[in-house]
Amino acid sequence: MKKIMLSVVGLALSLFATAQEKTDSVKVDIRLLPKVELNEVNVLGTWAQKEDPIAQINLTKKDVEALNTGRDLPYVLQDVTGVVSFSDAGNGVGYTNMRVRGSDITRINVTVNGIPMNDAESHGVFWVNTPDLMSSTNAIQLQKGVGTSTNGSGAFGASLGLSTLGAGEKGGRITLGAGSFGTQRATIEASTGKTESGFWMNTRISSITSDGYVERASSDLQSYYVSAGFADGGHYFEAIRFGGGERTYQAWYGVDSTTMYGQNAFPQFNAAGALYDDNWNVIGTYNDQVDNYGQEHTQLHYRYSNLFGGTFAAALHHTAGAGYYEEYNQNTVYNDFGIGDYVSAMDTVSYGDVVTRKWLDNAFYGATSSWTYEKDGQRLQLGGGAHRYDGAHFGKVIWANNPNVSTLDADYYTGDAIKDDANFYAKYALTKNNLLVYADAQYRFVNHSSTGGSATGPANFDRTFNFFNPKLGLTYNFGGNQIFGAYAGIGHREPNRTDLQYADDPNELLAERMLDIEFNFRNSGERWIFDVNAYRQQYQNQLVLTGAIDAQNYPIRENVGQSFRQGLEFTGAYELTSALSARANLALSQNENVNWVSDPTSSFVGNTTIAFSPSTVASARLTYVKKGFEATLWNQYVGKQYMSNEALEAHSLPAYHVINARTSYTWYGKYPNVTGFVEFRNLGNTSYAANGYMWGDFAYYYAQATFNIMTGLTFEF
Repeated sequence: MKKIMLSVVGLALSLFATAQEKTDSVKVDIRLLPKVELNEVNVLGTWAQKEDPIAQINLTKKDVEALNTGRDLPYVLQDVTGVVSFSDAGNGVGYTNMRVRGSDITRINVTVNGIPMNDAESHGVFWVNTPDLMSSTNAIQLQKGVGTSTNGSGAFGASLGLSTLGAGEKGGRITLGAGSFGTQRATIEASTGKTESGFWMNTRISSITSDGYVERASSDLQSYYVSAGFADGGHYFEAIRFGGGERTYQAWYGVDSTTMYGQNAFPQFNAAGALYDDNWNVIGTYNDQVDNYGQEHTQLHYRYSNLFGGTFAAALHHTAGAGYYEEYNQNTVYNDFGIGDYVSAMDTVSYGDVVTRKWLDNAFYGATSSWTYEKDGQRLQLGGGAHRYDGAHFGKVIWANNPNVSTLDADYYTGDAIKDDANFYAKYALTKNNLLVYADAQYRFVNHSSTGGSATGPANFDRTFNFFNPKLGLTYNFGGNQIFGAYAGIGHREPNRTDLQYADDPNELLAERMLDIEFNFRNSGERWIFDVNAYRQQYQNQLVLTGAIDAQNYPIRENVGQSFRQGLEFTGAYELTSALSARANLALSQNENVNWVSDPTSSFVGNTTIAFSPSTVASARLTYVKKGFEATLWNQYVGKQYMSNEALEAHSLPAYHVINARTSYTWYGKYPNVTGFVEFRNLGNTSYAANGYMWGDFAYYYAQATFNIMTGLTFEF
């Protein structure tokens, strides 16, 4: 029966359904996908326009503010169709992450104001390095699949764009929050608004601290944002500087199945920093088993509204980052850290305890530009960017219980990396009568070289890639709010540093290729909206997660030849009364490796499920809004996931269902307006894991928080 159903789904995919998960608002209270209203966003060139046949979700500043409780962006998007969010500490503060259609953050292209945010080497985005960025964000666009051409690494799961541009409204806000697990938040914001002379300035400082649900998974996050701009006579300038520092106790080891689900389960256990006696009994912990990192972003934006009849936009950017992991290494071989044996009159000791700091000191800089021309139903966009990453990897010993150690200043490993990334794209759209035809093509050049070593061994490679990524699509309005969309696009993606480092031969590792075909149909009435999407993502040489991680918590992947993802996504909303609305979404998918072989020396395995790809993700939301009061009840169901590509039951993450609630009230007055909220998460007190990994044949899980609360007050002047 299952095979028959999957065949039916596959046939449906070839006949009809998705690529544009967006719709105009019917009424504000029930809008599924709010429109982006800021001109600063629409001229970025990397964002899809609302008419384009691109699967997209758009959130305005008002939407972001309603969802921003101090948890990071993956939790803001947790209710979006097909999104699964999780965190190391279990409560959404500190290291957080997300997957879209089963694809992890290394496969999601992320930009802020059109500037790439993905780490050039790992392809990851570490939200912990830019705490509380949501408080300075005025719009978000999530594109699914290949999407439209953008700057930075290729989009295989989605593209996620954030905009912080613009003057904002004159005034200020103070937000104070507190919650379970010692969580505290303080944010101060101020804006001049746009003055009569065309000048504006925005500022923000934030502090978020938490002990975490997992023991010792503490976070101390500090950040700031400042921008200044000027607009006059068709010219627009804005300078932006934002950054932050984080000190986060490591919580990336997870727990084994017995600790997670056994009779005497203790899912909050954290093995990071644990100190053991000779019988492997925990006798204490190391207080500084931390990740300590700072990151500073500088952006300069310029726009001119009448260059050859079109709008020209350009930006310069620079990101500087530096920090380390500190680790207590117990009973380890001295020579592994460049330390000689301890020789005494009685004995020679070759091993002992060593404390290390594994450093990364890097810079990422470059430029982007675009030109947009619109006339007589035609739109032409030309754009691109060039970027360079320069990173130094090195390790230091800061202590060892070896009296022969005379200096601890020398690096016990060093490695240098350079990555150049350049692209050019052209986009064209023609609208005539009820039909829009869309075409998009991109050329991208990548060179990634590395010499020396890393914390996990040698890293020597030099690879160059040339990619051509074409896309085509159309939308047709049948009238009566019935809109059909179709889209096909090809995307390529280069291996990341870890892929190249762990490959038997880096020169043999192949770039990934994906053909993304999507269909969409949406309809709306006076009180309802309905949207159905269907997609088929066909991969060649996909680098899939094996489920294993290395010593620094980076996931290990390998080429699998043929694989695919296909599915149906349903979204709907209904206005029950003027104050009460309901919304629900459902993502059903089939995600398979074709002719998977777990080991070249083993027998053929056949088709298996791609790791971390649940076949069902669903959520529903009921919202009541009246006279400053708002109450929301929502839930999410995530089906079973496998943590390896063998699809073995012992390697699985059980399905889970979590119910949440939130209530808020705004007191309006002259000064200040005050908004208070209380958010309840996991009302059922469910013990569950949303992420994990395999270490050999052993499964490890990241426990998520049981019942917890977050409260806050915002004073708006």
